[in-house]
Amino acid sequence: MMGGGGFGFFCNPRMAGFAEWRLQEIETAVHPNDKQKSALDELKAASAKAADIIIKDCSSAIPAKPTERLELAEKRLETMLQAIKSVRPAFQAFYESLDDTQRAALNSAGPRRWGWRHWRWPWDAE
Repeated sequence: MMGGGGFGFFCNPRMAGFAEWRLQEIETAVHPNDKQKSALDELKAASAKAADIIIKDCSSAIPAKPTERLELAEKRLETMLQAIKSVRPAFQAFYESLDDTQRAALNSAGPRRWGWRHWRWPWDAE
């Protein structure tokens, strides 16, 4: 599998995409109006809740048996899915509140523009 260090990435809210939603960068990219700021605040709250879900359900202990590691990986993935589903409606509402110019600005922003250019998945070959 991924080795001992690989499991930690499942517990990282950044890995579920929440770091992509660096809300300050989003705000800078789209320059939201007052109504959109309200939707952005909802997104901020949902993102914080999702990160809490991921952190709360993560065990730092890695089981010795491979069957238990698979069970742990499944639980962590289910937790990430729950967290993503909790953010999706708030993100969708915010995105739909944007005009075409703002959507284009948000679409062109993202992790590659926010310092993740050289980021690699833990399982990428060296």
